[in-house]
Amino acid sequence: MKRRLTFLLVRLTAVLAVFAALTAVRLGDRFALLPNPISLELELAPGGPPRAEPLIAAGEPGRGDFLAVRFVDEQTVVFTYDSWGHPGLSSRAVRLPAERRLRLEVEMPALDRVHRGSLSPSDRVRVTAGGEVVLDVVAHSYPREPERIYFAENPVGGTSCGPVLQGRITGPDGQILRGTPNLGFDHRERWRQRASLFGRWLQRQPTQVVTLLALSLALVAGGEFLLRRGLAPRVLAGAVIRHRWFAGSALIATIGYAWLVTLGTFRFDFPEVFGSFYDHQAASLAAGRLDVPEEAILGEAFVVQGKFYGYFGPTPALLRLPFVLGGVAFGKLSRAAMVAYFVASLLATYLLLRESGRLRAGSDSVATGAPPEPSRFAVVALVVSAGWGSTVLFLGSRGLIFHEAILAGITFALWSAWCSLRHLRAPSTRWWVSALGFGVLSVHSRPPTGLFALTLLGSVALAIAFREHRSQARTSGRWVWLPGSLRRAFVIGCACFAGAVSLNGLAYLKFGVFDPAPLYLSRPYANPARLAAIDGRSMHTANLPFNFYTYLVRPNVRLEPRFPWIYLGARTPGYHFPKAKIDLPDHTLALPYSMPALFALATLGAAAAFVSSPSLRMPIAVTGLAAVPMTLLLFAAVATAQRYTGDFCPPLIVSAALALAAFDAGGKTLRRWLQPPLAAAVLAGVAVNLALTLEYQGNYLWGVPEEKRLEYRAQRAAIDRWFGLPPP
Repeated sequence: MKRRLTFLLVRLTAVLAVFAALTAVRLGDRFALLPNPISLELELAPGGPPRAEPLIAAGEPGRGDFLAVRFVDEQTVVFTYDSWGHPGLSSRAVRLPAERRLRLEVEMPALDRVHRGSLSPSDRVRVTAGGEVVLDVVAHSYPREPERIYFAENPVGGTSCGPVLQGRITGPDGQILRGTPNLGFDHRERWRQRASLFGRWLQRQPTQVVTLLALSLALVAGGEFLLRRGLAPRVLAGAVIRHRWFAGSALIATIGYAWLVTLGTFRFDFPEVFGSFYDHQAASLAAGRLDVPEEAILGEAFVVQGKFYGYFGPTPALLRLPFVLGGVAFGKLSRAAMVAYFVASLLATYLLLRESGRLRAGSDSVATGAPPEPSRFAVVALVVSAGWGSTVLFLGSRGLIFHEAILAGITFALWSAWCSLRHLRAPSTRWWVSALGFGVLSVHSRPPTGLFALTLLGSVALAIAFREHRSQARTSGRWVWLPGSLRRAFVIGCACFAGAVSLNGLAYLKFGVFDPAPLYLSRPYANPARLAAIDGRSMHTANLPFNFYTYLVRPNVRLEPRFPWIYLGARTPGYHFPKAKIDLPDHTLALPYSMPALFALATLGAAAAFVSSPSLRMPIAVTGLAAVPMTLLLFAAVATAQRYTGDFCPPLIVSAALALAAFDAGGKTLRRWLQPPLAAAVLAGVAVNLALTLEYQGNYLWGVPEEKRLEYRAQRAAIDRWFGLPPP
């Protein structure tokens, strides 16, 4: 009895601890509750019109408030207030003193009006400059997320002001303010505010409280289940040691990827620019709807009868449902999701390599009970190539919805492929059910990757039926039909087809048509001339030559003496294809150059494995066959972009894993000769993708804070100086 009571208290303590942690995330730890009004000192850099620079920006795109300073002439400024979608307001003109400094007192709702409860006493905007009130109005404002307020910079966007203040703002304690400030109430007042917010949360959001309690119970129960199943720390430590080459390479790759996705901050609970769509979609799904608020999709919206929809699939939104129902980190999960998908994709890649080894060994591993272990070289080469030597790294340049959709599709396609290969090795099992589930999740993340996954499963089912027929024919001496195997293949094939066309069914529920992306409903194609140029369709057979050249042939890259040395975009134009109907021909580097190791293994390596390893012929054949529909789909599309090369990652990784399994089975002399060029290809892939990603993130990708761009340019200049290059 005493022991049971002890275990009950331990479980209860664990549940309360998890609930407290989730509640802390829900309520937030960085409130940026600022004094309202706040005293500031403004120092402006020399200059004149047409400068308009931010003082305070708050909110997010489509729902932001801005206080800015605009130059009338070199010695005269006005202060402007703008709330997104509402008329702007201006102060009377203010003459700058000789030292170009002004003492300000600013009162505006954004200083202390947050989503967790409106604390602002009024909607008054008042600016006092040099002791004189120059602006005093009642104006519209938006409640903001606690951390979404910025001094001396504007990452929110809009046209009210530029990205940065060419000067500085000093707070009441003498601290220079830039970005989200770390000032405000003392710790006692902050604890009082948090206690008040917690009380209001319990009263107003009981559903969220119950959801977090249920999630806490589930997490504790799941942990206890894993411990009882033998996944104790000692067992896990043994597994890490046994798989240390994968664990080590994956850990290093993940740390680097997390650094990249978070812009070097390692902060994961951050509201990315255009990163809240899936959260809004999850909230809509919970309410029984498919449309989303306009601010969730903005310029990418498909508008149907006044409602706004996205063409992005619902899989990432479904994964966010527990967090949305619990009110945890709404709109701030993109970075964490990107890293989670990255880790899951690396694990699936490693499992594919191990499964490829079992397929290569065939019945020998079953007889001995000891499945072959992949070599250290194969593990590191494949993991590094998949994580850092492929477009997966490029997708980590920012946690945008476009990048998350592709990375999620890649991840679920790899897991589906692993389950399909397991079903190929053991047809009597039901691994095909898991392969089907992951394939459908991939389709509703990124259709091309999901199409590959489902086609692979269907091809595996046909291959199994063919193999059983051939085996029976050899035994009996004549060809016979096996209704059982054909029936199973037919059922799996129908399930794969249903999973693929479920995308069209969802499109009908949203748009009233079966086209997953009806361009005539899309805001980006509101221009009739743009739509007419591609005949209103997103696929054309006339695009096959152009996209074949873009994705498989053209070395659209240039080398320069300045860091990062490898740049996207060749100096000479590519071939012209006058019949192609391409709407967005963005810079794209062909697969042999952007993913050299994976491409070489998936083509030359797989061909060699097909010849040298009879047991791998069927897996290689079905993988190649499954890649054909997806490839034709991408080759017919009206848009190309570097991120779209990520759609080719699943078939390349699966084929590369099969090739490496054959590589491990080769002789020592052959492996010794092949390892140096393979290692060089892996390093080349890492160098190319790292260079393209850093340059894209630092100079071209929209939404990156200006200080991060300046930091990248300073680092680039420092590296150039180290190599003796003068400033450009």
